[in-house]
Amino acid sequence: MNQHPAPGAELPFEGGRNFRELGGYPAADGRHVRRGLLYRGVPTAGLVSEADRTLLESLGLRVILDLRSKREAAAKPDWVPPGARLLQRCGLCTEDGQEIGFSPEDIQVLLRSAPPGAEGDDAFLQGMYCRILFGNAAFKELFRLLEEQQVPILFHCSAGKDRTGVAAMLILLALGVPDEVICADYEKTNLCRAASIRELLEKHAEEIAADPSRVRFYQGMEGVDPSTGPFVLSQLRQRYGSAEAFLAAEFGLDEARLARLRQLYLE
Repeated sequence: MNQHPAPGAELPFEGGRNFRELGGYPAADGRHVRRGLLYRGVPTAGLVSEADRTLLESLGLRVILDLRSKREAAAKPDWVPPGARLLQRCGLCTEDGQEIGFSPEDIQVLLRSAPPGAEGDDAFLQGMYCRILFGNAAFKELFRLLEEQQVPILFHCSAGKDRTGVAAMLILLALGVPDEVICADYEKTNLCRAASIRELLEKHAEEIAADPSRVRFYQGMEGVDPSTGPFVLSQLRQRYGSAEAFLAAEFGLDEARLARLRQLYLE
C-alpha cells in the first residue's frame, strides 16, 4: 500500500496555504523525484500553532531559502526550526543585484524586461517573470545548495507562487520532469489559494463585470495565470535554444553535473 500522498499534494499547515513538496513526480529515464527533500512553500512566520511547528520540525529541514526582499523578510521573519539554517536571497532583482519592489520606477524596470509585443497587464507580468527567470543569483544559490546536498530544503517567497513557482519549475526541468507536469505543478497554486482568489474576484466584481478580461489580472495577484507556465518554458528555450543550454549557461549544469543532480534527486 502506497503511504505517500499524491505528487504535489499540499501539506496540511493551519497557518499557511500552498506549502508542497516536489517528490513523486515522474522524471527522466522512467524515474521519479525523491520524496522528502524538496519543498516549495510560504513564509514560516505564519506557522505558529503547535501542530504547525511540529509538522515543520518533522520535515528535518537543513536549509530555508527565503526568496523575498529584505523588506518583506524583515516584516514577517521566518521561524527557523532546530537543525535548519536560514538564507535570504531576493528572487527578483535588477541585473546589477538591486532588489525590485513595486515602486513606479521598479514597475518601469519590469516593463522594460517584457518580451517585444507584450502590452498592458501582460507586459508587467511577463516582464516580472523574465526578470525572475534570467540572471537570478538567488536561483544560482538554490542549485548550489542542491548540488551540495543541503537538503531537505524549503524555498519560498511571500505567497509561494511567483518566485517560488519559477524556482520549482526550474528544479523539475533540471530533473527531467515533462513540461505538462511542470506546468500542472505551477498551476496548483490556484487550487491551494482558491479562497484568496475568490475573495479578490468578489471584491472587484463590478470592475470584472464591466471588463471580463480583468479576471486574469486579479487571478494573477492572488494566484497564477495558467498561461505563465508555458510562457516561462518557451522563453528560456527561445533565448538559449534548449532547456539543457539554459541550465548550463545560467547555473553551470553541464551534462556531467546535470547527470549527478539527477542521480541525487531521482529514484
